[in-house]
Amino acid sequence: MVRVKKTLQRIAIPLVTAALVVSPGGLAGTVATGTGSVGARGGDPDSSAVKAIVGARVLTGTGLEIEDGVIIIRGEKIAAVGPASVVPVPEGAHIIDMRGRVVTPGLVDSHSHLGLGPSGGVTEDNETTDPVTPQLRIIDSIHPEGLGPDRNQFRNALAEGVTAVAARPGSGNVIGGQSAVLKLRGGTVDDMVILFPADMKMALGRKGAYAAKGVMPTTRMGAAYLVRKALVEAMDYGAAMERYERVKSTDVSASPPSRDLKKEAMLQVVRQELPVHIHVDSSDDIMTAVRLAEEFGFLRLSLAHAVEAYKVADELARRGVAVVVGPQMTTYDDEGRLINLAGYLADKGVHVDIMSDADVVQQSFLRYQAAVAVKYGMDPAEALRSITLNPARTMGLEDRIGSLEPGKDADLAVFDGDPFDIATWTVMVMIDGKVVFEGEGGGR
Repeated sequence: MVRVKKTLQRIAIPLVTAALVVSPGGLAGTVATGTGSVGARGGDPDSSAVKAIVGARVLTGTGLEIEDGVIIIRGEKIAAVGPASVVPVPEGAHIIDMRGRVVTPGLVDSHSHLGLGPSGGVTEDNETTDPVTPQLRIIDSIHPEGLGPDRNQFRNALAEGVTAVAARPGSGNVIGGQSAVLKLRGGTVDDMVILFPADMKMALGRKGAYAAKGVMPTTRMGAAYLVRKALVEAMDYGAAMERYERVKSTDVSASPPSRDLKKEAMLQVVRQELPVHIHVDSSDDIMTAVRLAEEFGFLRLSLAHAVEAYKVADELARRGVAVVVGPQMTTYDDEGRLINLAGYLADKGVHVDIMSDADVVQQSFLRYQAAVAVKYGMDPAEALRSITLNPARTMGLEDRIGSLEPGKDADLAVFDGDPFDIATWTVMVMIDGKVVFEGEGGGR
């Protein structure tokens, strides 16, 4: 254990001189030396109250590290972040003393199946009666506490600092359906959803379940064809709708095309209203996904798993394709050399997220996935970004979550040490400025 701690200290995120960062309107008229009520353990104050987290080492998720940092929270939003020498605590603020602790943004997983059943068991994320199901909505399958055998999946994830996930259909189908982004708070899925639909989930490669039935796709080219077919049919459906809208006022006999939920869903992709997230592994499937994106002009493309992405890293970087690495974090190249997938791709200029693929890896182990990348050489600041700000960008939510910056949602995690040390415990978690988890030894 001591050896692990020493190793992690050697790769600690370098200190960056921090300047005061204040939201528009700042703290004018409310600034004082700070004489608030001390301590967070007596219960969370009114969510509208001003809170001040003081004394901690703050890792903002943008690469900035602040020693003896102060985070001012007003209601659900971050108002200011900076060193104690620059950011004063407003008079009457509820002070949360986190000396000796480390504060990060709430952790974000951009590829999860949380609340959809155990990996390898009966799950609710694959409707394997039809290989093309874009009309399916993942929010109709998610259990807000988790499905057996672990009925505490959401609570366990919070206890390790995870505050938001992209919950996705599985990869049994070529087009699996519509994903959602959840914050891990509230009693129902409706309480949790902050973005729906978030993107269209697809999966390339041979589909064994359908091949066994003798149903297309039995080959990789068959899977690609089904994607193209669905997109072309959506384009035709959209054109028919547009024709109807043009003539309906002058042609009383005109009628719209029959409503088709599959084509409606895919029309959002065709019209660049919805990004696309594609499960791939091999380099040939990766480049097929890229061709489809360019052929149909996808709004954004992100790739899940993509174990052979290192073989085409330059192509992905040049095209701005995001890669969500995991649950496999390393591989070996053709010469037998170990490839640290997340670190290698990041060094090549690829936008990298790190996933748990829960429940393949437990949702609560997201930061341990990033710790594996750090162990094999990934820059710790980049690793933190891959489970905070980068996934927020992948989902188009970087203006709300993923970093500790003024104006963003006050979602954060407090740890008693280096977040990439497996011995580190979570002290406290906030979502929207409200304490949603508190461990032993919380704020003084």
